[in-house]
Amino acid sequence: MKVVHIVLVKFKPEITEEAKAKTIKDVLALKDSIPEISIASAGKNFTDRGKGYEYGWVVELEKKEDLPIYANHQSHLDFLSNYKSTFEDVLAFDYEF
Repeated sequence: MKVVHIVLVKFKPEITEEAKAKTIKDVLALKDSIPEISIASAGKNFTDRGKGYEYGWVVELEKKEDLPIYANHQSHLDFLSNYKSTFEDVLAFDYEF
């Protein structure tokens, strides 16, 4: 069964729109360095239903066993190291289909 990994982010108030855009660019670039990612998409919320979560991304993996490989891949760890401090809050949700 495939796995969908969803992340919703609230950025800290001082984070600029340019910095947010770079975050999205870099999260999408993970697909180029982590072979377990089959599909990646990301974007800015455009409705009033996001409860403060401004941006989100979705990563699709081929199987459940790929999730820890993705999570512990050096490119993902580098992404977290570069951006985690810019997030006020993060919600992650994973499911199989």
